[in-house]
Amino acid sequence: MALRNGGIRLNQLFPLEVSVLSSDALSTHLSNEYFSRTQLKCRLFSRGLHDVYKIWAGDQTYFYKVYRQGVRSKAEIQSELDLLLHLKAADLAVNLPVGKHDGTYISEFHTANGVRYGVLYTSVGMREFSHIEETPESNEKLGAYIASVHTAWDRCDAALNRWDLDASTFLDRSLEAARQFSEVHDFDLDFLEEVGKQVKNKLKGLPTETPQFGICHGDFYSGNVRVDAEHNPILIDFDFCGKGWRAYDISMYAYPFGMGSDVANFPQRERRKEQFLNGYNKVRAMSEAEVDSIALFIPFRRIFNIGTLYITYLTNTWGHSTVTWNVDSDVDMLKKWVDLNPIFS
Repeated sequence: MALRNGGIRLNQLFPLEVSVLSSDALSTHLSNEYFSRTQLKCRLFSRGLHDVYKIWAGDQTYFYKVYRQGVRSKAEIQSELDLLLHLKAADLAVNLPVGKHDGTYISEFHTANGVRYGVLYTSVGMREFSHIEETPESNEKLGAYIASVHTAWDRCDAALNRWDLDASTFLDRSLEAARQFSEVHDFDLDFLEEVGKQVKNKLKGLPTETPQFGICHGDFYSGNVRVDAEHNPILIDFDFCGKGWRAYDISMYAYPFGMGSDVANFPQRERRKEQFLNGYNKVRAMSEAEVDSIALFIPFRRIFNIGTLYITYLTNTWGHSTVTWNVDSDVDMLKKWVDLNPIFS
């Protein structure tokens, strides 16, 4: 009979919350599934919401994403891939999934803490967008590119199995997680609740029809944009894609949170917004009301970061001390932003 130690049978595996796949074992898997008779190198590249591995196969490089267990279903991942392939068919440059020998894209890994899914993606571009000089031309080019992505997705008739980037996902769920977190860490929850309430009230007046509302990238900031040799933008990391307001998709780059928390950065923020929208409007003209709503999505996204990204998804990767630092920093900066950007009057 197996002995017990603290209620756990000694012949049972102790439960895990997160896991990291072996790079060596993954290299063997990738060789069998994609690159027969090719010498591979595989190294863990980054850990975050998901784990990303860099792959060297001959003279080509790729990135392999292993999705966090329980965060994305197989159907949701496949829907993300379908949206990428639709953009490819529309001749828009994005990072793309690589098919396995059997023509499918998604692998399953049965780990000690459940099934995890993996997808191989192409490596695109020469460098990150943030590593080139920001000019009116680069911002206008980026605006036109994002508008082209939006309009291409408006012609996509594939079934969409993704979350909605709406008040329920970004505010309600995030604030509930923040309430639970307040039981173990003291921060200004009342402030966060009030901002969430104000944002939610404002959202009720926004249209939910195409083209103002439709499929979005969902995490569009400079870190998810790369450029080719001619500085043409290429989007990567579509993990947050889903239906939402296009003004939200625009907000993170064109009207960034950090620039709105310091008056000294206001002129630069306004120039970036104007230049980006000059390019965007050449492809899909936005109404004045839609442009005015861009600012609303700064606290919308920040509450999501605090409650969903930091508290819900990344606690088990970063640890409690790093999460509390991020929560405190974001709440303090959001207070400055709300004071400097009176959008609720």
